[in-house]
Amino acid sequence: MNKYMMATKAFHKLGDISSDVPDLCYIHSEDKDNYIGNWVMGFGFLNVKFPKDTTRPLTPEEIEKYNKLYVRINSQPARKLKVD
Repeated sequence: MNKYMMATKAFHKLGDISSDVPDLCYIHSEDKDNYIGNWVMGFGFLNVKFPKDTTRPLTPEEIEKYNKLYVRINSQPARKLKVD
């Protein structure tokens, strides 16, 4: 499944970690009602549940925007996002 999507609602075993505005998430699997993955930016919560009814594909403009960005985790080298 591995794909990027935009989400607002997000639930982790530690609670609600939703965003007020749509934000980029990385999806690795799904169940009946949720996509499962993690926020791309943030504290690194794994196996976050993103409800399917509040999660959507990226628009062409968002794909263009995010494909220009680099991300870095701690002291690791920065790597370019490839969201398409």
